[in-house]
Amino acid sequence: MEEILDELKIGEKLTMGVSASEDEIGLFLASEDISASCAFRKEEWDNFVAAVKKADKQINS
Repeated sequence: MEEILDELKIGEKLTMGVSASEDEIGLFLASEDISASCAFRKEEWDNFVAAVKKADKQINS
């Protein structure tokens, strides 16, 4: 798996990372208390990114 985004600190206690292989993209989120990871197929990743952008647009409207 290729590291796309290696443990980027996005908040005081929040970190994320993204990795990819030929057929899947992995997302990792971690804080001091909990961590979670998800595996996406390419089309799922595209849908996930589109949904986050849509939510961000609504938040910032």
